[in-house]
Amino acid sequence: MTPSQQHEDGMPINEQLREEALSWLVRSNDPAFTDWEAFTSWLEQSPAHADAYHELASSERRLMPLLHELEPAPAKQAKPVRRWAIAASLAIAGLVGVIVGAPALSSEAYETAAGQTRLIRLAAADEMILNGSTKVVVSGWSRRDVRIEQGQALFRLAGKDGLEVRSGDLEIVDIGTIFEVTRDGSTNRVVVADGAVMVDPSAARLTLRAGQQVQARDGATRLMAQAAAADSVGSWQRGQLIYLEAPLSDVAADLSRSTGLAFSTTSAMGARRFSGTLSIAEARRDPAALGPLLGAPVRPAGTGWKIGEGS
Repeated sequence: MTPSQQHEDGMPINEQLREEALSWLVRSNDPAFTDWEAFTSWLEQSPAHADAYHELASSERRLMPLLHELEPAPAKQAKPVRRWAIAASLAIAGLVGVIVGAPALSSEAYETAAGQTRLIRLAAADEMILNGSTKVVVSGWSRRDVRIEQGQALFRLAGKDGLEVRSGDLEIVDIGTIFEVTRDGSTNRVVVADGAVMVDPSAARLTLRAGQQVQARDGATRLMAQAAAADSVGSWQRGQLIYLEAPLSDVAADLSRSTGLAFSTTSAMGARRFSGTLSIAEARRDPAALGPLLGAPVRPAGTGWKIGEGS
């Protein structure tokens, strides 16, 4: 980035602000960093703060295609160099000749079948747990970029490194937290159990805290935080599905992922709201028994199960 670069609104990035953003970028990627509340407060002070920070953070993503074209080669150094320090240097100086750590930029895909779960180690003590029928791609410096192609992923992060998650065209930036991201078709849902995330940092800059969620289709121009059951995050790991005013279309998708059976709703029932707790084992054993809980019949339909009357 150079002093002459501008935001999309035409305003130049202030040199001091850029230095502050770089300081936060480096500090927040230090394994010893703990001052997440101050970092969140700084981001929320002004839209320009988030713009400056994420301009630096996204520089890595813009450099990735160019680095992939280079032939990675081991580099001998007198001292170990942290990947985040290299990324910060590249973002400021615009250099691409240094390719130390470039192999970490290669992407890796992970998938689960319906009814299956899988634990993925990201970096340090950070974990990503995939629910059934899920596909994600992990890439970036120290595996800090995750793309949800379909399904549901639970993130348990130690708050020592920044993490960026994309679900369709929705971007989520972790601020040290436990949260869940779900993608069904072109609909994305983010629910936070602990800590906070920032959704759409380059535009809406919506901060979600524990007990909040956002749901949006690809292309949505307005994001709104809503109340959520914090204990619903990752509840499928405990054999339960927990809901607070969730549409039955979401319930059907979650049941399909978690039981390995195919659930769907009739057109009339998809938008009906449900609050309560479902047992995955019981749903798998006797899907029809869900009817009284959901307030609608659950009946065989082809190779799966349909919630509601009609089609």
